[in-house]
Amino acid sequence: MKSRKHSLFIVVNAILGVASCFGYLYTWLTFSFMDSMLAFPPVIAFIVFLGVFYVWNKWMLRKERKKYWLQAVFSYIATILVFIYFLKL
Repeated sequence: MKSRKHSLFIVVNAILGVASCFGYLYTWLTFSFMDSMLAFPPVIAFIVFLGVFYVWNKWMLRKERKKYWLQAVFSYIATILVFIYFLKL
């Protein structure tokens, strides 16, 4: 993978991680604020963002080796964990 494409790949996965956090929180605040964080609408929103993540990486990595999937998952999960860390401060 070329350097420019790899940078775009990592940045978009990080953006998808942040967008999934904001989408989850927005859906939770909008539809089930006083319920559990694991209520149905926020979980569905997170599953939709996981679907977007999968489709994006399937399209980006269609001609690449499988090792890039590990980088994709790591950048996505690491961004979510950093978001959660700063949310708890």
